Amino acid sequence: MYYVGTDEAGYGPLLGPLVIAATVFRSDGPRASLAADGVGDSKRVYARRGRAGLAEVLRPCFDCELDLGRLLASHSVRNDPRASYPWYGDARETCTEARVAPDGFHAVRINPMCEQEFNAACAQDGSKGTVLFRETMRVLRGALTTVPEGEEVDVLCDKHGGRRRYGELLMAEWGPSRLVVERESATHSSYRMTADGRSMRVRFLAKADALDPPVSLASMAAKFVRELFMVSLNEFFVSRQADLRPTAGYAVDGRRFLDDVRPLLARLDVPVDSFVRAR
Repeated sequence: MYYVGTDEAGYGPLLGPLVIAATVFRSDGPRASLAADGVGDSKRVYARRGRAGLAEVLRPCFDCELDLGRLLASHSVRNDPRASYPWYGDARETCTEARVAPDGFHAVRINPMCEQEFNAACAQDGSKGTVLFRETMRVLRGALTTVPEGEEVDVLCDKHGGRRRYGELLMAEWGPSRLVVERESATHSSYRMTADGRSMRVRFLAKADALDPPVSLASMAAKFVRELFMVSLNEFFVSRQADLRPTAGYAVDGRRFLDDVRPLLARLDVPVDSFVRAR
């Protein structure tokens, strides 16, 4: 059985990309038997040990140097978006210690969605939640390309906000030949479907990033890649405005940072709506 977990980082901030990740594990045992030393909710790992703590776990999973360019080239499901964004150059994390990959680990894929694409998608769909679902399915499809045909797949996604019904979205995205609703509740929604010749169980579970190793590892991968984007963003602006304090991009501090760099954005001829997330 192949087990897939998905999660995002950067759904709520004012600045920086939305990054969604998917990880794949293979095991002959049940999903509950999966374990991964050092893997946990990315927010807690990052709060305790910063990027270095994420890097220690992720280095053997990414299987390349931990710089943004290589990660995007090796693991992204979309083209490298940085050419359209002068504030995104390269950034890297030096890993002084690295663990071995978790037992059963198979693959990781990332989906970085930068500001202009995110804003355009929100305007088209009229819903940030719909964008999150579609882009999660994009990275899931990328992860499934690593799974041999005919293998059964169990997918667990960290729940998307308050949504509890995903059936219509799954039908629209996958056009399955069969879809069975197993459960739809405030905390847990579950479906079985056959799509693209593959049998899949797809679930959405609240707090899955703290409960399930594949989802936790996806959470860590998404957080780590978003942090590298933010390192690059901060270096770009701080190098041009020496008194500028860096930002993580979240609402209150993101607005402070935006106010501070408005004159610089004007001098660089960067439209604010290409730099700031619309939702």
